[in-house]
Amino acid sequence: MQMPSHHGRRRSARLLRACCGVAVVGLLLPAVDDLVAFTANLWSPPRRPSAVSAANARGQLERPSRVSRHAIDLDAVQVAASIDALGSASELFDSTLLTSFSDQAGNINGVLFQSSLPAYLLFLYFLSYRGNNTPPLVQFGFGFLLCFVLLTIPTGIISKSSYGLILADSDWLHGSAESLLTCTNIMIVLGFRGALLGDKDMADNSVVRNVALVWLATVIATLASGIPVFGFEAHTPFLSGLGALPAESFAAEPVNALSIPNWMVHWSTVFEFLLAMSLAWRYGDASGNQKWKGLTWGMFPSSISSVCALTFHVFYNQIPWILTAQALFTFIGNATLALASYRIASSNGWTLSELDPRPALSKAFAKVTGGTDEEKSADEPSGFDVSRVSKSQADKLISGPLLVAEGLLLTVAFAYGTKYGELTFGVDVFQSPESNLAAALVVLLPVSLVGYTIYSNSADLRSGQVSPLALASSVTQEVAPGASAASVKKE
Repeated sequence: MQMPSHHGRRRSARLLRACCGVAVVGLLLPAVDDLVAFTANLWSPPRRPSAVSAANARGQLERPSRVSRHAIDLDAVQVAASIDALGSASELFDSTLLTSFSDQAGNINGVLFQSSLPAYLLFLYFLSYRGNNTPPLVQFGFGFLLCFVLLTIPTGIISKSSYGLILADSDWLHGSAESLLTCTNIMIVLGFRGALLGDKDMADNSVVRNVALVWLATVIATLASGIPVFGFEAHTPFLSGLGALPAESFAAEPVNALSIPNWMVHWSTVFEFLLAMSLAWRYGDASGNQKWKGLTWGMFPSSISSVCALTFHVFYNQIPWILTAQALFTFIGNATLALASYRIASSNGWTLSELDPRPALSKAFAKVTGGTDEEKSADEPSGFDVSRVSKSQADKLISGPLLVAEGLLLTVAFAYGTKYGELTFGVDVFQSPESNLAAALVVLLPVSLVGYTIYSNSADLRSGQVSPLALASSVTQEVAPGASAASVKKE
């Protein structure tokens, strides 16, 4: 495969460096630069002519001199360069946020992905309500997911403009961006575990946050330097394909097949998210607020979206409806997350009056002026209080080292099993774009298992009782330090 052109490398690097600030600004700046260059070329001042006689001037009207012909040639080159710059800007404008966000131009996937973002922002808002006693690292982790979402926009543009591929087909770009999702889920798991163990330092760990920011900076630096510095090609494997087995021992695979490190990133993300779902369920018992168990149900559609993404890669990105299913369940999942967090917040005292900006402005003014906030309540929660979380679930958690060992073992086993298992058994099925039934089964089997597991632990659903979707007012009692979770808020 030929290396990308110098122009393509320069444009890709510029986009990714601009992404370090704000992804949207990073998208717009290159287009603005090209437009400025185009305008400058069109309106560049003419050269000052040398003094010539009237006769020579009359002669130039009839036949251009060598100097004038050279000037005309230079002007033609400038105009051609301007047209090329305008074409480059037009190409960037063609890569709209809709196309980049969905990584699929002009179809329903982009609409669903973009439409899911407001619901996710609502989820973050309700999750952060001060009365929820949300573990800070959990809140930070869910917020950090936005870094992954925003970074996939310029990364998708780079994949399109430099290689002409969707992001999923470029292994090193895909794996680098996807690793941020792994980072997100690790923080959510650590936050919940810290709260359940009564370890406030783990539930609100500044070191973990800083590691996440360094992780983000490393990913951005890798993406920015991959093409112009290291010369990565479209199908350069993520992390150099570390751990790959000899290719001659298996059937040939498509060039867009995921590498072992990329498969490990994907499988670890799935396992971590499932673990976070189970910890959210336990947090409902430990916090004394059963509404937290609704968060597990709210995360369920998002887990389906993850399974769809894995299935899309298992079939080498050849079956389009899987990607649409992923977008659909992302949309549904963000809506159910918002609903679940609203139920948690409303059960802890959130009302519409919280939308009134005056109390917040009053507090900010009092803080700036050094005055006192008359509206501040003496018993208003000021932060995460680990004493409000019962340790009744701590003994049910496996030890940290054992959890890490199990996670690594499952991740490695499933990564190798997926990559080389489909090259050993059913090559014709997995490499065929017509394997729709097989793909549907791959999605349905794990989803059904997870859904049944949650249902089997939902006593109210098994007894035929369905809780209201949302309650504006709920009991707001707290769990006293050391108290059991017997006095819980009824779901």
